Amino acid sequence: MRQLSYTLQIFSLLAVITIISALSAPINSKSQMTRRSWYQKVWGFGCLASSLSINPVSAFAGQARTSSQVPSPSSGPDADMARADPQVLYKSLSIRLEDFGVDVPIACWLPVAGSALSMSENNNSMGGVMYSHRISVKRIGQLLAGWDFIPDFVSRNFEFLPSMTPGSLLDGRDVPFPTSSKVVFLAHGYLGSRFDLSHLAEELAQQGFVCISPEYPESLAASYPRVDGLDRSVINDKMLQFVKENLKPKSYAGIGHSLGCGTVLRMGDSSWTRVLIAGRAPEASSSSLLFISSTNDGAVRFGGPLTIPEGYEVLQESNLPLSNLPSTSALIFDRPDAPNHISYLSENVNEAMISFLSPLLPVAQAMSIPVLDFDRYQQSRDSIQTAKILKPLIASFLSQKMPSN
Repeated sequence: MRQLSYTLQIFSLLAVITIISALSAPINSKSQMTRRSWYQKVWGFGCLASSLSINPVSAFAGQARTSSQVPSPSSGPDADMARADPQVLYKSLSIRLEDFGVDVPIACWLPVAGSALSMSENNNSMGGVMYSHRISVKRIGQLLAGWDFIPDFVSRNFEFLPSMTPGSLLDGRDVPFPTSSKVVFLAHGYLGSRFDLSHLAEELAQQGFVCISPEYPESLAASYPRVDGLDRSVINDKMLQFVKENLKPKSYAGIGHSLGCGTVLRMGDSSWTRVLIAGRAPEASSSSLLFISSTNDGAVRFGGPLTIPEGYEVLQESNLPLSNLPSTSALIFDRPDAPNHISYLSENVNEAMISFLSPLLPVAQAMSIPVLDFDRYQQSRDSIQTAKILKPLIASFLSQKMPSN
């Protein structure tokens, strides 16, 4: 009964906010709120409040936290198995954009080899780390439905383990960036996060790459406000300046998912190596490019038929080569259980979305709000299976195509 009372309080608050939003909205030919849309919002938030069973203390404080941490053994044969992966350093930092008054979070993965600390120093002074992630319903409502009235407190913070075995990802906050490295930028999609491709970053860092993943304004984490004029290109320009000054890379690559495909295509020049996942295949050019898509991707099909321009070498999933990969390659998953739009993301990111957003799915579907294949992934849960194919393929492609000098 007490929880029900809290839920009704939250619903009442949300209903008041919705009514105020409706009454204050300008009435003109372009933005007229109909009675039906007003009822949809009230009803939708009623479903939101009841389905989330929000505790007002944790909701208003923004402290609700979910952890997928699995205890790891400290000694014995099980501990040896738990530390089977090569170790990787993780740094969380931010870049300041003075003109916009925001700090943009950036996740970084570094190889242990070549770092300023030895393996023994790493083992003695650094513990394993977890990723701090956030899902904001306010940002989701802004980007998918154009709603600006959802309160900031309707969100949840998560901490989850990396995809690597426990203890393999180490805290590298005080470790300087290595120089003369191969640098890979990761660009998340619409309503994605800087951890979407963390499983790929971990794999690549084990093989000597430095991976950098910024949070863009379209992220569901909503770590900073959306500001007019602040877009991906502004963030990338600042980030590239930082990387050139501090890392002095040998070569560059970009991996983009969904909206991130266009992001990495606009970064750099023809010397860059690129991997595009769940987007649209561009015309073949002199740049090295690996394109990955699926016939089961509902978000891609929404934009029209899946087509591959001339000049691509189409790879077969049943017989994927990991050596002598063509410079312009395409892998199209074509089977009944092929990956959907978010199958390519880290399992832990997807599980966080499922744990928090599943109750909202019926609301979104009732209001005809696009869900970016979230409903498909609830059934397939195939991140790990998809990663087993993608990680070795992408790592091999970058190793072969990124210049060494």
